[in-house]
Amino acid sequence: MTFRVIAFLCLFSTVALAQAKTIDDFVAPFAKANHFSGVVLAEKDGKVIYEKAFGLANAEHNVPNKLNTKFGIASITKPMTSVVLLRLIEAGKISPADKLSKFIPDFPNGDKITIEMIARHRSGIPHRVMPNDEETKRFTPEQFVERVKKAKLEFEPGTDDLYSSAGYAVLARTLEIASGESFQDLLRKYVFAPAGMNDTEDFDSAQIMKNRAECYLLGGEGYTAAPLKDYSFLVGAGSVFSTARDIQAFAQATIDGKFGASAKANLVRNGVFRSNGSTNGYRANVRADVNKKFTYVVVSNMASGANDVIISGLRNFLEGKEVPKPKIPQPKIDPKVKNNLDDYVGRYKLSSSGFDILINGGELFAGPFKLLPMGKDKFYNFFGYAEVTFVRDEKGKVTGLTWAGSAGKTDWTRE
Repeated sequence: MTFRVIAFLCLFSTVALAQAKTIDDFVAPFAKANHFSGVVLAEKDGKVIYEKAFGLANAEHNVPNKLNTKFGIASITKPMTSVVLLRLIEAGKISPADKLSKFIPDFPNGDKITIEMIARHRSGIPHRVMPNDEETKRFTPEQFVERVKKAKLEFEPGTDDLYSSAGYAVLARTLEIASGESFQDLLRKYVFAPAGMNDTEDFDSAQIMKNRAECYLLGGEGYTAAPLKDYSFLVGAGSVFSTARDIQAFAQATIDGKFGASAKANLVRNGVFRSNGSTNGYRANVRADVNKKFTYVVVSNMASGANDVIISGLRNFLEGKEVPKPKIPQPKIDPKVKNNLDDYVGRYKLSSSGFDILINGGELFAGPFKLLPMGKDKFYNFFGYAEVTFVRDEKGKVTGLTWAGSAGKTDWTRE
């Protein structure tokens, strides 16, 4: 080996170590503060420059996360379902123009809903179709579709857009019928095997999943238990568990065309494959940029605003932008503040999205996430590192709220 080659390798190693230290210096403080639990992976110019696990896979038994820990990847499941759909279209087993009634004859308005409408969130099927307490039950895809049948469409099929996990569950069942194979087998055949995703599984509560992380919510003291869920109600929409390495492999396989030209054309836009998801205490985010030659994956088993901050800082670093110093929020929580919590209860909407503000055990929650009092009509939510301020009209009635957090500021209207 020549001196010149040795010098180049030493320089490369020094640069790689410096890059890894910059990322670690940014991420580690959030983990040390018990605000982040998961795995962070960064690739630059075809080489992994950072890969590290933080936090606990099981807080009760003090089991640490590892690089092979499986996390719920939530809606990153959906592009995998899209790959299966496109493969079955290529095989002539289903068509985008097919009516849902061709496969599920008794589905309400199934003669108006096409497969393409479901795949593009234009079917009118609601996002969620049953109360939270029923999301603890195990469903087969066929059984869950029976629940979806009872839900009222949000609009006439094809006339509007509404993000719908329940719609993707119907799509998963439709793909089973069209192919004659189970959805789990379809994922293995068309997604996991071609990409070499050996540590990825579709959720089945009747089976032991090795190396699976439990999920948690960030509270004022760190880890708090997330609600119990059986993720079978998210089949095809948010039911897959995977590792950071396998998600990287999925992104790369999509870019490389291993799933076919149609999948690449549909899932890679302007040289970028990106996907993200959030369900219960799990968060997952992936971005692979062909032109800028980087990929990052962040998977987490703690619902926390730190996830958004880490993702933003990681992208800035890989794009050559300035990375801010890590800042752990120190909200001024005041339990002595007395607000009339009943004033805030209701559903709040922004465009086609919505969530419920409710009271549980004398405390205020936004969905499963606790709102901690800061002042009159003002609360803090660790899920989004957000200050939540309720808005009243001239008569004193609460008409909406402002959510200002790590992902930005949004105004929500009370229904």
